[in-house]
Amino acid sequence: MLVLIFVSRSRPIPSPVLFLARLKKWIDSGLKPLCRLLLFLHIHPNLVTLTGALVTVMVPVSMFYERWFAAGCWLLFAGFFDILDGSLARNGALSGRFGAFFDSSLDRVSEAIVFAGFLLYYENHQEPWNLLLAFSVCILSFMVSYTRARAEGLGIDCEVGILPRPGRVILLAVGFFTAQPTFFLGLVGLLSFITVLQRIHRVWSEAPKKKM
Repeated sequence: MLVLIFVSRSRPIPSPVLFLARLKKWIDSGLKPLCRLLLFLHIHPNLVTLTGALVTVMVPVSMFYERWFAAGCWLLFAGFFDILDGSLARNGALSGRFGAFFDSSLDRVSEAIVFAGFLLYYENHQEPWNLLLAFSVCILSFMVSYTRARAEGLGIDCEVGILPRPGRVILLAVGFFTAQPTFFLGLVGLLSFITVLQRIHRVWSEAPKKKM
């Protein structure tokens, strides 16, 4: 029943879109001084994107030693770079197709690094069921991103769903901070599954309107 409710609401509604647009504008305004400094130093948004992906490597390292608070901090720190690169591109009028492609590609790499940390942790602790859980959630997370990318390739706006990538990052960070990574990993998996269904439903409902 819960899944049906969320799927039925998969059509985009103006208020969340408007909220996200305002949030992006607010973030750009807040980061403008830092962006000006980075632009003065000739630091390109792609370099910021790459730095964020490299920072993510510290997440599985912290997980291996069960330093959960540190893992959460590193994850949010990497997420900050993911926010900064877009803001820097917009503030510096450096937005472009390759930048968007590069950012999206490294986002997937960063996610893979985090899930690799879960896989290594559960393998090291001989927890096969949690290992399977981590693998499944990894696939679902990638499917959330893939369904949107494939839909937009068909000319269908698919920015819908209850758990896009920022939400996954926040939930996993909360799991690290509370030392309950498995519970929040499962929650991410459930909400990602619902999000995939929402996006599939969105494409199913809009595809007949589009001429190929």
